[in-house]
Amino acid sequence: MTDPTDFISAYQAGALRNLFALAPHDTTAALELPRTVQNEALVAALARYARKLAAPPPVFAALEQLQRPDVRAVVTGQQVALLLGPLFTLAKAVSAINLAHRLTSEARPVVPIFWLATQDHDSAEIDHAYLLDGQEVLHRLALPIPAQVPAGRIRLQPEWLAQIREALTGMAGVTEYRAEVLRFLEQAAARAETFADWFAALLYALLGDQGLIIVNPLEPDIAPLLAPLLAAELARPLASVQAINQAAEALKRRGFEPQLGRGEGATNLFLEEDGVRRLLRAEGDELVTGVRRYRREELQAILAQEPSLITPAAGLRPVAQDYLLPTAIMVVGPGELRYMAQLKGVYEAHGVAMPLLWPRASVTLLEPPAARLLDKYQLTVSDIRRFEATQQAVLLKLHGHGQRFDEALARLNNHTAVLLSEVEAIDPTLRRPVMRGRDQLTRMVTRLRSKTAAALARQDETSVRQLRRLALHLRPEGVPQERLLSPVSFFLKFGTAYVMQQLLTLPPEGEHTIRL
Repeated sequence: MTDPTDFISAYQAGALRNLFALAPHDTTAALELPRTVQNEALVAALARYARKLAAPPPVFAALEQLQRPDVRAVVTGQQVALLLGPLFTLAKAVSAINLAHRLTSEARPVVPIFWLATQDHDSAEIDHAYLLDGQEVLHRLALPIPAQVPAGRIRLQPEWLAQIREALTGMAGVTEYRAEVLRFLEQAAARAETFADWFAALLYALLGDQGLIIVNPLEPDIAPLLAPLLAAELARPLASVQAINQAAEALKRRGFEPQLGRGEGATNLFLEEDGVRRLLRAEGDELVTGVRRYRREELQAILAQEPSLITPAAGLRPVAQDYLLPTAIMVVGPGELRYMAQLKGVYEAHGVAMPLLWPRASVTLLEPPAARLLDKYQLTVSDIRRFEATQQAVLLKLHGHGQRFDEALARLNNHTAVLLSEVEAIDPTLRRPVMRGRDQLTRMVTRLRSKTAAALARQDETSVRQLRRLALHLRPEGVPQERLLSPVSFFLKFGTAYVMQQLLTLPPEGEHTIRL
């Protein structure tokens, strides 16, 4: 199957055009999408939540614009993970902010919006954060968050703040800004009732001055606004699943593995029972959770009485978002783009316009030690993606062997070309044995190259240690920095204001490296 970067390239090139409503980059068409939203009720609910979390004045200015019937939004979102989750959370938010600022005009305001995934219940994805301290030790902080409970229902516990304070106090080499960061975290927590509120308060403190609006779909005055869409889904709970599975087959025919799969009877709806969120499955005329069975009329009654208890699964959540908001563009990560490729039929089934999909910007924050090592070894951030190959190449070059191996392979290819021209003139069938011989010799030289690099690695401990330090900064645990390290890791070492000032320079697209 094709890898995610190839999927993004295929999308950007228009090769997957029929799976999406709009062509990539067509912001003009996106801004003209029809949107009918409940502006007055929506803005009142969002303003109340913003006041609760002490959002700054630019948020309320953006909410005033949101009342206009011609307003459009650039929307993104993420799970409400500990300490803001990985760095890419802020990369998504800044991408949405800077794209909205680029597109806004007096004739048509465009506001940035962040959708909190408070209905999600995967505690294993949100209960931890990774930080790299000043001594280059990787720390994993974790909280005992309850399983199977929607993130927006999790009460923020005072002992969790004490646990975070203790963990940060114990980290080495981060003394200059530690008190400032702890104060930042604790002030946000003081305004929060839930774990999700804490995340939102942190986000407002960091990006509220940019006019970022935050939506928590579990809030009591937001959930009722989604009820008509969920009622329509309850009426035909397998129609959207069928559309998702049909799109999955279309993706497979193109060589891509579908991101979303729906088994027999699975719907796109969850029901919260006794605080636990469970998937609804269709069995005949009833829907079941594994705990009890429901007639559709019962579920419609639950939705009317307590609309926050029925929530959309991944295959319906973006549609719910764009039903509620005047979305023109949705800023997405690689995985989100892949599952959005399966949702065009779901949007159509609900009569909701599918927005333009915009792959978020990618960012690597380069600390001075990592920058010095990149410069010393004449490497780029992308080189570290292929760490083993890069380490081999660096060691062979440092010790004067890399060029010799390259020359040996080049000579082998040149000699093969000469030999081929000779034998093909005599008997074209001799080409295959010559090529087999070339391939065998190439493998032998390549193995010898690897063994030589391994021997050099055992001798040159200093270079190996420095290259591993570089990998720890740029690919901790073998994944890109932005997918693992919390932004708090950088706040502790460089100060919150300085890091955010650098992040706000991030363009809304492409891959970027920022030197701190």
